Amino acid sequence: MEIFIRQSPDGQISPKKRFRFEEDSKMKLARIVGVILALMLALSAFGIAGAQDGTTIIIGWEQEPPLLAPRSDLTFASLINGFTHRSLWDWNGELEIFPVMVESVPTFENGLTRTLDNGATQVDLVLKEGIKWSDGEPITSADLEFTHMIMMSPETLTAGRGSYPDIVESGEVIDDRTFRITYNAPAPDYLVSDYLGSNIPILPKHVFQPQLDAAGNLDDAPQWRGIDYVGYGPYVLTEWVVGQQVVLDKNPNWDGQEPAIDRVILRFITDTAQMVNAFTNGEIDLAFNFQDSLVPQYSAVDGAEVFQTPGVYGDAVWLNMGNGGHPALTDVRVREAIAHAMDRETMAQQLVGPGVQMALSWFSSAFLPEDHPFREYNPERANQLLDEAGWIDSNGNGIRDKDGTEMILRFFTTTRQVRMDYQVVIQEQLRAVGIGTQLFPVPATILFADYLERGILDTGDFDMAIFALSSNPLSPYSGDTLEWFGCDGIPTPEDPAGSNGWGFCNPRFDELNGMVAVEVDPVRRLELAREQFQLFYEGAFWHGLYLRPTWYALAPGWELDPVKGVGTLAANWFNNI
Repeated sequence: MEIFIRQSPDGQISPKKRFRFEEDSKMKLARIVGVILALMLALSAFGIAGAQDGTTIIIGWEQEPPLLAPRSDLTFASLINGFTHRSLWDWNGELEIFPVMVESVPTFENGLTRTLDNGATQVDLVLKEGIKWSDGEPITSADLEFTHMIMMSPETLTAGRGSYPDIVESGEVIDDRTFRITYNAPAPDYLVSDYLGSNIPILPKHVFQPQLDAAGNLDDAPQWRGIDYVGYGPYVLTEWVVGQQVVLDKNPNWDGQEPAIDRVILRFITDTAQMVNAFTNGEIDLAFNFQDSLVPQYSAVDGAEVFQTPGVYGDAVWLNMGNGGHPALTDVRVREAIAHAMDRETMAQQLVGPGVQMALSWFSSAFLPEDHPFREYNPERANQLLDEAGWIDSNGNGIRDKDGTEMILRFFTTTRQVRMDYQVVIQEQLRAVGIGTQLFPVPATILFADYLERGILDTGDFDMAIFALSSNPLSPYSGDTLEWFGCDGIPTPEDPAGSNGWGFCNPRFDELNGMVAVEVDPVRRLELAREQFQLFYEGAFWHGLYLRPTWYALAPGWELDPVKGVGTLAANWFNNI
């Protein structure tokens, strides 16, 4: 499948098409916040019931991140950034690209992108004239140069960088508004991934350079805790009351469409039942990201608007095959057996809802071959594989063992109810083939904290886990792939920035990722990508459960029609819910 990048003739999109889903600093983040921001922006253009000066909306926020992105890769950290920070360009639901910080999207047609004699790609980024940071300071090419330096220097900030440091040769200031990036090879995805700001947002040099000079590193900068945060977006973070809420106010220096809402309050409500009660009692105006089974409860609120966008999250079972997990999981036969022991299709129908889609791979379905394999429910096959691997029940207690070690797996997930329901059913199904599990539902902030914060996934302190991580829906390549699945992506004290907490390592997989990154022939590129997809499947450490839609509930008194049809780049980021 080829991706056709469509741009409006004038490089812009109409106000209605500007309702879009935001990007995260790590995995093309969940476009959830786009609907929320669409609401904030659209209401001024289309009107709301009862809207007036000083309008405030309160949004139920199911996770409180420990830090803001990019220091935290929690989805809800990046969603906060979506209000306060914009990138160089963005995409709408129809896969049309439009400029944000830049004057125009760099293309070969407008001369801002070119191929050098050695075949490498060179891109000129020309900032819009007169744009300002939220503190009123001008945004210049010096900020792009500073961000480029941070991207190229992992020791300056513990955060994901994708493949940017590997495929970028140099960055150069041309004038106050122009910054030139020269890649070291062809970069067919220079608009999709591995561009400046794709992982670490464009940073204000005047804020961060003094801190870098003083500390030598930005990991502990107060901005990641919401203190004196400076960004480029429609809102400014003005208050973070830990354990309660984040307050966002209109950015007076924002040059884009003016938000209709003066103040946005993100109210932290981590319990599912409490979120429903808060919406029912009128304590919050907007709830989102709830599971299908709660739709009737939200719909029962008189006058509430409940709607969904296509599935952007795909939950899966992840197995720690090579980062300190149970020794049984180092054997691919055991990992395959676990997949065959789970009746994933029935679970999806009964726990999520009729007609729910199954995820065949972590990679976007847009690029998978039609015959991409799926491990069907087959307990007999599971038992056969476990026997072959030498894990048998030698003492008759119902749990398989080998060399004195029982196969009892530590099984983690978040406190999201549907995931905990999955845990219970999977525990029963695995027990039927002689695999024991200990269930640990924990707060997302603990499960997804980074290596330096002793997060469970990044430190490999688990055997099984259920969570979602999305791929790139725009291309078969993503610069983040090796952070999540590359041999060098396994976090260590010396290199804590990786996210490959499950320890998948296949040198050919890594090699293919580099080949896909620079291949310009779309047919050959897809061939290489599909070889990579097959190696991922053969690793048998990821077993998809379901793709779920994203649900929203808006309280009475707000006009929602303008944003209902916003659409989504299905399958994007979110991953760490």
